[in-house]
Amino acid sequence: MLFNSFVFIFGFLPIALFLVWAVAGRGALTKWTLTALSLFFYAWWNPKYLPLLAFSICFNYWVGTQIERCCENGQRRSSNMWTAFGVSVDLAMLGYFKYANFALDNANLLLGTNYEIGRIALPLAISFYTFQKIAYLIDIRRGEARKTGFTDFALFAAFFPQLIAGPIVHYSEIIPQLKSRAFGFIRSKNLMIGLVIFSIGLFKKTVLADTLSAYANPLFNEVSGREIDFVGGWVAAVTFTLQLYFDFSGYSDMAIGLGRMFGVKLPLNFHSPLRATGIIDYWRRWHMTLQRFIVSYIFQPLSLPLNRYAAEKRLTGWSQFAVGIGIPTFITFVAVGIWHGAGWTFVLFGVLHAGYICINEVWRENQKHRRRRRKKQGLPIREASALQIAGYQAVTLCAIAFGNVLFRAASVSDAMEIWHGMAGLSGITAAGWSTLGLGVLAYSAIGILIVALFPNTQQLMRNYDPAYNWDEWKGVSPPRISLVWRPDIKGLIFGALALLLGILFIQRGQAIFLYFNF
Repeated sequence: MLFNSFVFIFGFLPIALFLVWAVAGRGALTKWTLTALSLFFYAWWNPKYLPLLAFSICFNYWVGTQIERCCENGQRRSSNMWTAFGVSVDLAMLGYFKYANFALDNANLLLGTNYEIGRIALPLAISFYTFQKIAYLIDIRRGEARKTGFTDFALFAAFFPQLIAGPIVHYSEIIPQLKSRAFGFIRSKNLMIGLVIFSIGLFKKTVLADTLSAYANPLFNEVSGREIDFVGGWVAAVTFTLQLYFDFSGYSDMAIGLGRMFGVKLPLNFHSPLRATGIIDYWRRWHMTLQRFIVSYIFQPLSLPLNRYAAEKRLTGWSQFAVGIGIPTFITFVAVGIWHGAGWTFVLFGVLHAGYICINEVWRENQKHRRRRRKKQGLPIREASALQIAGYQAVTLCAIAFGNVLFRAASVSDAMEIWHGMAGLSGITAAGWSTLGLGVLAYSAIGILIVALFPNTQQLMRNYDPAYNWDEWKGVSPPRISLVWRPDIKGLIFGALALLLGILFIQRGQAIFLYFNF
């Protein structure tokens, strides 16, 4: 079931709100009602994979109890073994459904064999709920989470607003809210704030993202056998980048809004990433819950021992950088690429962004060194001007758009064709302007202006504590045009228009969210 569908907006959502309201304050009954609704929501797409989700919930709860029992008894080795077992089973499930065909196809190509296992369909949301469970098991082992009752855990794992495509939530963020006495009561304030956030997300998805997709898809689908010029290549890359941002951030807004309607604050997933001044800054703001997962559970466990090794071997300069930063960064971002999809385009996407990160890290260290030198010399330390910041943002956006060609292209060869055009190797001409038409250029320009100048959703709703971790981000990247939503006539008209336009644009067709494919 899609958030951007009539059956969800006019059917499932009001029924779910009514049923939870009807059993509010009844403890386990309230939670099991919402859990059952969440499982129904998941099964609507394809009931075939509901048993897999149920197994994941039950299995990880059981393993979590074993890990905590071992920790309480001081059995560190046993707790590590249980954690490794649980994580291995989770990864094995994900690997089979998502990567078995890719691995076998490449093995056949390499060995000249022709083994077949048939096409394995990807269960909806498996990448997201697998990472959520892995984080839970590791947090239990680290003592950062404590086992709760199965009722709370089942709802934490299945809660429908975040189930399909995140945010990837942590136990410590959700369980205390589920245990609160206020949970389950549908408050008018939460309903209003949640509906406005949901409406903004719906507008982003149906009005902006789906319209941009109508321009981006033909540009990418017609690559084969067609020469891509400079303008066409860059318009394709930038248009898709905007589509991807509005699509996924729109979904995340809708998820956060839905959670708020039920009294649960979900964490932020985006904070104006296309206003980032560097790739490191971009990854802090893009798919933030995935970023913290890879930092906590992949990068840091790799980086810390490698940095100790570099210190023991007294490595310096580029050798120290390669061991302490380069190796863990490349491994981490290859994992990020593969998480997004089983294909060489995603592997190369990860490699490219790892290279970006390393270049950005070198540049940042150079800037720090220059500031220290100026301070030592008694010279003033100049802050970046508005023009310089705009330049950093433009360069970062271009790098992101360049990399997103791999994210969207059907094959590496198609990506190379588009890059060929973006580099001007097919000629830097104005032909692209006439063949593309004004629509794509105008819509892309509008998209860039929105992300560059206007507040993001949580900034617009900043007076109402819009997300779980809003306090950490409310001072970051203030918009050039400051707007604040208030529950007055203007605010109500704004929310109603966003919802109405979002619903009207659904009539063009209910396009799935891009991250449903992952």
